[in-house]
Amino acid sequence: MDLESARKYVEMARERPDITCADVPLEILEASTDDDNEPSPFIQEFLEAGHRQWLIQTQGRVRKSEQMVKNAVVVLWVRTTRLYNNRSLNRPDPDEAKPFFSDEGLY
Repeated sequence: MDLESARKYVEMARERPDITCADVPLEILEASTDDDNEPSPFIQEFLEAGHRQWLIQTQGRVRKSEQMVKNAVVVLWVRTTRLYNNRSLNRPDPDEAKPFFSDEGLY
């Protein structure tokens, strides 16, 4: 993914923290599979930006420690790769209607 697209997606994460899993662009889901062992720096930044904004939107502020936010990024990345696989295989995903940046129920 080029730098300009990555910047636009991170901005989208900040502006639309309530996006559902079904509405996440395929390019984002595809980018989540760039590294098999951990989220890429871009995916980390994207998920963290969206998760922090989602927390602010739903709780009024970020009430998590830095480690808890990092943990959320990892579980969101795992879901993102699953969403990509299911979408690629044209299979429904149980999280399609859920807020993409929410980590509720993922632990």
